[in-house]
Amino acid sequence: MKNYPLRKTKCATCPFRPGSKYACLANDLAASAMNEGSRICHSTGSNGIHKRTGIKSHLCRGARDVQLQVMFSLKVITAPTDEAWNAQREAIGMKPTEVKDPEPKGKTCEK
Repeated sequence: MKNYPLRKTKCATCPFRPGSKYACLANDLAASAMNEGSRICHSTGSNGIHKRTGIKSHLCRGARDVQLQVMFSLKVITAPTDEAWNAQREAIGMKPTEVKDPEPKGKTCEK
């Protein structure tokens, strides 16, 4: 399984953002995030809404927030935060998830 970075913020049309035109998808996406795995942000990668975005795939911030609340409620993590999530990942031998917003299309970081 690929360890995609997690969006730091919700994208402009995130189904979990209040007033999103895709809000009707939030319940199904939340169920999928809890039963199948983390969701890819529909504004990144190749997907059913925007086809090929030209932006590297990132995990959906809104879906992760749902996961954080549930995992905290179940006492799997110590707080509903990315830091607690990553601490638990590391405790079970997994790499931490990088938290960052994607680079805009056509932009690259040069070192």
